[in-house]
Amino acid sequence: MTAPGWMALTALRADLDVKGLEAYAGELEKWNRSIRLVGPKDREGVRLQVVDALLPFLLRPPPFPLLDIGSGAGLPGVPIALAFPGAAVTCLEPQGKRTTFLRHVARLLGLPAVRVVEARAEEAVAAEPGLAGAFPSVTARAVTDVPALLAMAKPFLAPEGVALLPRGGDPAGEVPGWVLEEDLRYPAPQGLGARHLAIYRPATGCFT
Repeated sequence: MTAPGWMALTALRADLDVKGLEAYAGELEKWNRSIRLVGPKDREGVRLQVVDALLPFLLRPPPFPLLDIGSGAGLPGVPIALAFPGAAVTCLEPQGKRTTFLRHVARLLGLPAVRVVEARAEEAVAAEPGLAGAFPSVTARAVTDVPALLAMAKPFLAPEGVALLPRGGDPAGEVPGWVLEEDLRYPAPQGLGARHLAIYRPATGCFT
């Protein structure tokens, strides 16, 4: 039987790999006892975090390959990889304990197209030049404010690439050098509050 926590996702995608999502939630819950990965300590709370991270990308599937900046516990990169089998996802995370977890779950869940890079976003391109301009989509969840996120994302974006930023609270605003292509509003699971996906594209002539 599908756990109630996944129903917001299966209502959108009946073929979703719920078994994989549940296995991921289980590893998150287990590792969270010794490494702080997410706030909730119980399985249902962890499921809710996964649902909240993945939901906007089912409503607006991203172009691949995708880069997840500050991936942490793998949210949203790992659930996206489970939802889109075979899609290339790179999880960029500076903390060694978290990258160890990410590599573990990628192996456990059979996600060979998930790559884990241990680096700060500001230093990653210098360390691995192949990351520059390599991604049609870049995302980051709850890392910092929108202008700072877009500045982090820009070196990684391919021409015509988009930054997909899940947000809560206030609507997305204009940012110099960027076009706000869409501000997709959607209901959050279990009363988490306002949610929207801000989709930005570099303005013409501002891509360097």
